[in-house]
Amino acid sequence: MEKLILKSFLALSFLTIAACSPAEVTDVSGIDSNTAISGSFQEYDANKIQGIGTIRFTTVLPVSSSRSLALKTSLDNVSSSWVSTVFYSSNAAIPSTNGVAVTFTRSGASVTAQISINGNSSMVSSSRLTFLVPTALDLIVEVHNVNSKARVLIWRRDQITYSPTAADVDTDRSGDLVSSLPTQTGGGGFVGLIIQNSTVTAARVDLQKVLD
Repeated sequence: MEKLILKSFLALSFLTIAACSPAEVTDVSGIDSNTAISGSFQEYDANKIQGIGTIRFTTVLPVSSSRSLALKTSLDNVSSSWVSTVFYSSNAAIPSTNGVAVTFTRSGASVTAQISINGNSSMVSSSRLTFLVPTALDLIVEVHNVNSKARVLIWRRDQITYSPTAADVDTDRSGDLVSSLPTQTGGGGFVGLIIQNSTVTAARVDLQKVLD
């Protein structure tokens, strides 16, 4: 009887520990089908893009929609490295001045970020970016292009729960931006990356994580 009780206790303890253990975040790798628009890449394949240039993803989004992008990148050069994610552009050349662009720039051992809508930009408050490491960015960038004003959310991808409260950056939250963005949205469905002295090892467009 004592052995049976002990076995039951151990089994229950195991189930409790398993239930309380943090969930593991599935790794992400690879780059969605795309076309190189311009630039000079040292490496360019389905698993890594390194160097300088612009790519446009093959899939075109509905203009009125919301999507996320899983992005893994290293900003390799201390003084002149950045990566821009461009959503909802009406220009197939993917300039950062058309659509909703989120740019991560290396500043020594830190990262700065700028968000722009059709060329009108604001810096992200530095206090929202203190946990980012320039040589190991692993992020979810999400853009909602469904209301009168585009909304951008950014999470570190290792977060278990994606919510507006858990986001490192939410353009709808007071204090996350240095200045206000215009009441505009992106006017097209093109999505791409602009890469400057950086290495991208994952770029996957997916459904949105949260609803408006």
